[in-house]
Amino acid sequence: MLKVFWLFGRSGAGKTTLANRLRDGLRDQNLPVLFLDGDLARSGLSSDLGYHPGARTEHHRRIAEVARMVSEQGMIPVVATMAPEYEQRDLVAKTLGSRLVWVFVDAPLDECIRRDPKGLYRRAQEGKITNLIDYPFETPRPAEREITINTTAGSIDDCYRRLMTEIMAKLSDYVI
Repeated sequence: MLKVFWLFGRSGAGKTTLANRLRDGLRDQNLPVLFLDGDLARSGLSSDLGYHPGARTEHHRRIAEVARMVSEQGMIPVVATMAPEYEQRDLVAKTLGSRLVWVFVDAPLDECIRRDPKGLYRRAQEGKITNLIDYPFETPRPAEREITINTTAGSIDDCYRRLMTEIMAKLSDYVI
């Protein structure tokens, strides 16, 4: 059974950047990998859903089911979503069971606001959006911190190298 590596954290923490680097790094090791990005899944797989809490939970359930199927087919799923609420993370954990490896991509809120790659925080401050999907962000519990990468503790290259080392250790049983 292949592991599912689920990167989660606030908007602007660096999830997508690290997940893309991880995907490329695993491919460089000749490992079969599929990257599932929460934002991209929103425009297709979950295009019928809104942003209320129940819809966000259903969005995560759908991605978890796809990740489970991908894993069962012998590919390594790398997922990046905000997963800001316990309800979402609990459902993902229930769906994926022991194949799930949580990767908490950590950055303080003020740094995420400064980065704001999608303009979400700016639009929320301007009153243009009222349902900022990562606020409040429920602090990850210990079981949801199997791997923690603080993207303010070093360069993106440093963060990637640390993540890749941790991931390869988790894959050591599957890599010849």
